This record gives sequence, structure tokens and C-alpha cells, in this order.
Amino acid sequence: MEEECISIEAKVGMYEGIVEPSLMYGSEVWSLNVHERKRVEAVETNCLRNICNVRRIDRVRNDEIRRRCRKKGSVSERMDQSILRWFGHVERMDGNRLAKQVYESEMQGRRCRGRPRKGWMDSVKEVLSKRGLNIQEAKVCVQDRREWRNVCRGERRAVGGPPE
Repeated sequence: MEEECISIEAKVGMYEGIVEPSLMYGSEVWSLNVHERKRVEAVETNCLRNICNVRRIDRVRNDEIRRRCRKKGSVSERMDQSILRWFGHVERMDGNRLAKQVYESEMQGRRCRGRPRKGWMDSVKEVLSKRGLNIQEAKVCVQDRREWRNVCRGERRAVGGPPE
């Protein structure tokens, strides 16, 4: 085997500067289902395994790979944060901005047969429920930027919210 020329820190730096922004681009408005979310996490894990030069056959756990790369949270957690950040931004927007008008608009007409597609607001509600908040509490909380920043990071939980 040939020797490693580039340190893990340098590889992780390139991953965080090139791959991760490309992987997360536009994630604040995604409405991913469980299968799609797992695929994005698999891409992240495969990249980190390549950085550590660990194959799946070596049977090293994903959290160990993340620890070796000094990655705190998963890409899924960062997607949740970006969804909540965008929700807070739109919620605080002036009512005459187009994004706010689209956010507050109601669709007219009938849906097609079958299960309704998961919408962006469904994703927001899902992330909020993980944080122990409902949509009404979040709309109040958004107005205090410091408190909302803590909610986005997952540092603040509602009283009686789900445990971590």
C-alpha cells in the first residue's frame, strides 16, 4: 500500500468546503421522505469512509467514522437546522415580499387521487416536533432571534418536549 500524503484534517476540510455545500445546496426548502433522507446520509457516510480509508467490510460504525473525522452532527441534522432557519426567515419577512406571499397562499382546486405529497410545511412541522414545539409556538418564538437560533441548533426544547 502507498503512504497517505494528505492528512485527514485536510481531507475533511476539502469535504466541508466542496462536497458538503454541494450536497446541502437548497436543503432549506426540501421536503424529503425517510428514504431520500437516508440516501443523503449514505452519501455523507461514504465520503467520510473514503476520507478515513475505511471500507464497509471493515465493519467500523458510522458514529466512529464521524468521530475520527471530528464531525459533530450528521447531514440530516444540518438539513433540519437549515429548514428551521429558512422558516424563521420567511416568518419574519415583510408581507409584501413574494416569498412571504407564496408561503401564506392557499392552493385552489382539487388534488389528484392518492396520498398527498409531503410539502415543505410538513417538513417544518416534523422538525419542530423533534424539537418539542408546534407551529403556533414556533411562530411566536421566531420573533426572538436569539431564542430561535437556539431552537434551530437544537439547544432549546419546549417544556415537556420529546427527550433526546
